[in-house]
Amino acid sequence: MGSNAERNTLTINSNDVPIVVGDNVIERLVETSQKYDRVVLIAGSECYDKFGEHVPDLTGIRGEFTKITLNFDENLKNIRNYQKIIRVMIERNINSDSLLIGLGGPRLCDISGFIAATYRGGIDYIPVPTMPLAQVSHAVSGLNGINFSNFEDAMATRYAPREIDIDTYFTRNSDNDQFRDAIAEITRYGLLGDHSLLTMLHSHDDIKELRGSDGLIRLLSKAVQSRVELSENSEPLHRKSLNFGKIMGDTIMHVTKGRAKYYEAITSGMLVELFLGERSGISARGAREKIVSVMDQYGMKKSNIKEIGIDNILKSLNERYNIENHNLKFIVPEELGKPAVFEMSSDRITNALRAFTEQYEFNPVV
Repeated sequence: MGSNAERNTLTINSNDVPIVVGDNVIERLVETSQKYDRVVLIAGSECYDKFGEHVPDLTGIRGEFTKITLNFDENLKNIRNYQKIIRVMIERNINSDSLLIGLGGPRLCDISGFIAATYRGGIDYIPVPTMPLAQVSHAVSGLNGINFSNFEDAMATRYAPREIDIDTYFTRNSDNDQFRDAIAEITRYGLLGDHSLLTMLHSHDDIKELRGSDGLIRLLSKAVQSRVELSENSEPLHRKSLNFGKIMGDTIMHVTKGRAKYYEAITSGMLVELFLGERSGISARGAREKIVSVMDQYGMKKSNIKEIGIDNILKSLNERYNIENHNLKFIVPEELGKPAVFEMSSDRITNALRAFTEQYEFNPVV
């Protein structure tokens, strides 16, 4: 492993977890794997298609090595894949003293973490996230899950990895939209917790410059620390503030059936929820302008609420939150690092969404 790396120990689910961020940190896997009699690597097919030459060969470790590859698609996190992997692990006599490595994007990290948490009472687990969004979110959340029917993470556990290795080779070689997904998430953390993240984002001209800079390691390390500190905060409101932008963002993803990219949906979700907050008397002191500034800097387009359809959004919100019978709670940053909660009825949400489209999305016919 090169010296260009940052090492930190953060508390995840009450466990101290070493986190290493830097160039070529994936090489740590060879030395770590030598300590186990049995090692299982679960990898996404897209990882080997794109990064195969960067992944170290673990077939020469002293213990038994099992490699399981999952096809990269939206159904990766289903119970069928879970059952298949468990069956293979049982057949290979994987015991509770074994090591499981998860190599891939957000969905791969989720299912491999869930397997590690549930197999034989829990086995050691190391996520190696290959997509920028997984690096700053899924791999460090401490929450692992699989989907059931149409319900995201219907079965989930809270489980701390043995360590987390974030290799910036993957970040630097990701495509621009995958990079933008992480930038959107880092922007959320900057508004909710460590506002120096926004300063770091603004210190680079564009994705190309950020991708190649030494500052990338520091940005990812700080983003991970901010994410963990928010999720482990002793104040429930601060923990729940991680829902900021997600209610509307996830709804946009659901209504568009995944056609909207993550960064489009989540940035739009933040903008809409901040607007709803303003309509409820909560001013975020220029937070929307900060988001738009980052979006402009990194070429991030937003979803168009009017085109998606207010009725479609309301239908999805009602299916998931029953807003026709209950007010929906939102949490937004009232100011940097200070979350505030408010409630809105279905009628008020409808009126606010219409006002949002009229104010920010109205394009008169020429």
